Amino acid sequence: MLNEAGADTLTFKNAVSVTTDSKGFIYVLDNDANEIIKLSSDLSLVKRIGKKGWGYGEFDTPTYIDGSTGLDIYVCDGKNFRIQRFDLNLSFISALLTNTETFDNSLKFNKPLASVIVNSNDLYVIDGDNYRIVKFQDSKIPVISFAGFQDINGSLSKPVKFLKDGYNNLYVLDKGRNSIMQYDNFGNYIKAINYDTIVSFSIYKDILFILNSNLEIVRYDVKKGAFIDRFASNVFLDAGDVKDFLVYNSEKFIILEKGKINFYKY
Repeated sequence: MLNEAGADTLTFKNAVSVTTDSKGFIYVLDNDANEIIKLSSDLSLVKRIGKKGWGYGEFDTPTYIDGSTGLDIYVCDGKNFRIQRFDLNLSFISALLTNTETFDNSLKFNKPLASVIVNSNDLYVIDGDNYRIVKFQDSKIPVISFAGFQDINGSLSKPVKFLKDGYNNLYVLDKGRNSIMQYDNFGNYIKAINYDTIVSFSIYKDILFILNSNLEIVRYDVKKGAFIDRFASNVFLDAGDVKDFLVYNSEKFIILEKGKINFYKY
């Protein structure tokens, strides 16, 4: 059984993505308010930054937030054609834009959809215009693109979420394929992981936690390449209300809805 614990007084305009850092803080991206909201481990408000605009620390309908390095935060700010990087205090560090003539067309993005950091500082970005992944060495030098239409087996159809495991493999939730697409960090397609209708997924200690349309949680061991088990989440809401899903630790996971965030214990 799961006991809900949430932040009833904390609301959002349109929360779309959630991530954590190495200290256990939680970061929510609100793409209507154009804000990052930083929360403590008990879902208390710590800090919020952002507004609509094109200046550093401002956003235009951002789509994805990633704290996978544990040390900094990356935000896909697609309508401003860039990815912005912040420290854990949400102070601006840098921005990556590739819609210039200095970047080869096969190694650029106009509207970044989602991103993840691998090997400490290699940035992998889902190009929201072409549905492909571009790798930027040291977060600035484009080196390869993959998972585009030319990759027959591993091409992306409608990617929505991007994560990594402890072996530096990459995982993309592709709603068009109803699959979690797995690649190695060299861009080689490995397999598609399929299970019912996938709403969202999270990775914790190299286990994929897959949330399906019945709001069951299915566990998949990435090392063994096999499903382990499944269990009812006892989350009582419509699957269509789920904006993101994050396993926080061995006891709790997070469900992010459009207007609120809640912990559930299992």
